[in-house]
Amino acid sequence: MPNTILTPNLIAREALMILRNNAVMANLVHRDYSNEFVSGVGDTITVRKPATFAAEEYNGSIQVQDATEARIDVKLDKHLDVSFAVTAQQLTMDIEDFSKQLLEPAMQAFADKVDKYLLALKADITNKVTATDNVQNDVVDVRAFLTKAAAPLTERRFVYDSTTETKLLKTDLFIHADKVGDEGTALREASLGRKYGMDFYVDQNADAVGVAGMAFHKNAFALVTRPLALPLGTTKAAIVDYDGFSLRVVYGYDLDKKTDTISIDMLCGVKTMNPALAAVIETA
Repeated sequence: MPNTILTPNLIAREALMILRNNAVMANLVHRDYSNEFVSGVGDTITVRKPATFAAEEYNGSIQVQDATEARIDVKLDKHLDVSFAVTAQQLTMDIEDFSKQLLEPAMQAFADKVDKYLLALKADITNKVTATDNVQNDVVDVRAFLTKAAAPLTERRFVYDSTTETKLLKTDLFIHADKVGDEGTALREASLGRKYGMDFYVDQNADAVGVAGMAFHKNAFALVTRPLALPLGTTKAAIVDYDGFSLRVVYGYDLDKKTDTISIDMLCGVKTMNPALAAVIETA
């Protein structure tokens, strides 16, 4: 049975799945997406912040609360692109082989870049703790900021660099599987599980950005994406979006080099929505 040439739509769907599976920070923050096309990089859009309500005692009449007034402007100033040459033989590969050879490294580059954008939002955070030799105390101290800000008890995260991970792994709290609370499952899956009411994740990009550790609620930060329009003059293109991510794939041909190319791009912006819902551990 002859191989089927890989289509832009098939590659776009596979690439999006890989991106979602490889992202760390992007999967831990609030994501906003709509299918409304934007003109391009630099557009500013207004997105709704997650609603908050107050519980009022009923005394014979209700108090209707406005759930739509909280909005925030986000500039879509990040236009990510990975373009690469492909051969006719590669375009007839099985999608699994094509993914391993080309899409996985391309989407890992996307995931790393988005993670760095989000981690860099630490510059907006004023809740800070200076790192000490007692990493458990440091974690408790940054957690205290979230509690003081009345952050919801669910969807609290703690993301840290390799140095902090090393310190954590040397504590009794994480060395013994019976203290992890999941019989060691989280350790095998490269996560330290849930401790102190937060989900613990190491992010290799935290080293590059200089984040020793950051505790935050999901709604502290936002990743916003919008679809890019399909280019005119070609039918070999596709857009796919799912769960707050959007990718565009375009096939092209370089007349000078006589090669086929595949271009994968993504338009996004990041924003601190509520700095009070985050706290940072800084190195001395």
